[in-house]
Amino acid sequence: MKKWMLLIALALPFMTSAKTLNSISAYEDSYLLGSYTDKINKDEYVSGGFEDANGLQNVEVKFQFSLAVPLIPMNNTTAFMFSYTQKSLWQLGNNEISSPFRETNYKPQFFVMHQSNMLFFNSAEFGYMHESNGQTSGLSRSWDRVYGSLERLDGPVQYGFRAWYVFSDEENNEDINDFMAPYDVWLKLGNDIGEFSTRFHYNFDTNKGGVEAAYTLYVNKFIGLYVQGWTGYGETLIDYNYNHSRIGIGMRLLPPN
Repeated sequence: MKKWMLLIALALPFMTSAKTLNSISAYEDSYLLGSYTDKINKDEYVSGGFEDANGLQNVEVKFQFSLAVPLIPMNNTTAFMFSYTQKSLWQLGNNEISSPFRETNYKPQFFVMHQSNMLFFNSAEFGYMHESNGQTSGLSRSWDRVYGSLERLDGPVQYGFRAWYVFSDEENNEDINDFMAPYDVWLKLGNDIGEFSTRFHYNFDTNKGGVEAAYTLYVNKFIGLYVQGWTGYGETLIDYNYNHSRIGIGMRLLPPN
């Protein structure tokens, strides 16, 4: 996994834009935050065999990096793609328990992406998505999905809708569909100063969901000051069935236009 992280770190500076068919590009947002969560599900860590569960702190680093790579161009508007997104919660500074990575979610995807004008959208995807946290025994979480999405990726107002079908999940998270709706929706509103963004999911059958809201204040064309908030279920896989809130501030990497 360290090799994966090194390769992605080297590739990030060469991202040419957001979701392009022709070269390495940004996929989801890449950022680094200092954050505070109102509560940690320590009982889950105790039952999963993590001996230092009671030493976990509410202050931790949250970061994510994400990129996409075209594998097989099909024509000028369509390509077979690969993307990789990794999200981590790091107990940096918690020296009493050796500053562990409390949770890391690994999400590789293979998909076909088509980009052209389609009424209110200009990008569509259909593919396979795996997500797991790489843990063992009682803390392991994973699921596999086929998904489709429609997005608008240019202009001051950008948005997208993604729906999926779960065809494989782990014994430890068999009820994940009760907490994670089979879709999510995102919206971005931007101008020359900054950008507001939000993403949410909501299961109307169980009345459970989660929402992320963030604001980026542009510092230059490469980075922005980034504030992010979260509340609900499913921020990470270990918390798919745990309701909590988080606030964080840090920096976001901006894809060149």
